[in-house]
Amino acid sequence: MRPERFTEQAQEALAASQELVRQYHHSQWDVEHILLALLQQQAGLVGSILTELGIDVEAVKQQAVVTLEKSPKVTYEAAQIYATPRIARLLEVAAAEADRLKDEFIGTEHLLIAMAGEQKGEAVSILHHFGIDQEKGVFC
Repeated sequence: MRPERFTEQAQEALAASQELVRQYHHSQWDVEHILLALLQQQAGLVGSILTELGIDVEAVKQQAVVTLEKSPKVTYEAAQIYATPRIARLLEVAAAEADRLKDEFIGTEHLLIAMAGEQKGEAVSILHHFGIDQEKGVFC
């Protein structure tokens, strides 16, 4: 997928999520890293959407942190970060969502909608725990 298809904010979130892989000493880049990166964006659209929906962004962020802290760590610094198949699927679904909404670019809101529609994984469990699903995501 072409990086230029993503909004600047989405590109920043994806880059920050890869940095979280290093920070948490993980060997694989997964959807939960993207969730935390989206929630950490200072003036991010995802935080604004969740706040507008009456959801405590800090509580969601804390749950994402706990999840990442529990994930297996490596003792060495990985020279290369490996993306899980879930990442590829998430990006494909986000692109399809942008197309469905007739948006030229894939934004952070499309990443959130795609994440909320996952069938399994910690990220979707966290989102559902706080009442965030694809229907609410479409609210964007």
